[in-house]
Amino acid sequence: MIDPRIDIERLKSSKEFTSWKENNQNSYLSDFFCILDNESSEDNVWQIDYYNPGEDTITSFELPADKRKSCRLKQASSKIYKKKNDVIEKLNLKKVEWNDASIVAIAKEKLKEKHPSEMPTKTILILQHNKELNRTIWNLTFMTSALNMFNAKIDASDGKILESSLKSALSLKKEILPGKD
Repeated sequence: MIDPRIDIERLKSSKEFTSWKENNQNSYLSDFFCILDNESSEDNVWQIDYYNPGEDTITSFELPADKRKSCRLKQASSKIYKKKNDVIEKLNLKKVEWNDASIVAIAKEKLKEKHPSEMPTKTILILQHNKELNRTIWNLTFMTSALNMFNAKIDASDGKILESSLKSALSLKKEILPGKD
């Protein structure tokens, strides 16, 4: 389990982060990301991204859920793929009241309620500020055994599901490659 408000301090106190931050004062926290292989277990590694608006780059750090393991710089100053005028929003952890385990439990309940035959096999979690919803959210996606994707956007401050949907993973091919079968 990871609690972003608490666990970010592990990253900020690491030698790699403090050394990097000295030369990147304008960079700010943009998101937490993880593919949960073992559903919030200590084996999971979180990617924490910092955006540099002056250079339009992202620097990624790895933060193991296992508190005994060290943080490390994963990739520095990577170019990002976004539309020219898109803004990478700053993530405010003061608005985060729910940890990853709680969010996964809420989403599983909703999936079971709306789509009882779907069984999650893999979980993708992103903690970010969503511009359209104008709030900090957990953006969760379950890959299911039926090759569907259940997505839920959950308010990070109160745990309410703001949006949810189920679509075939195979439909992504059509969205990514229009006109191709």
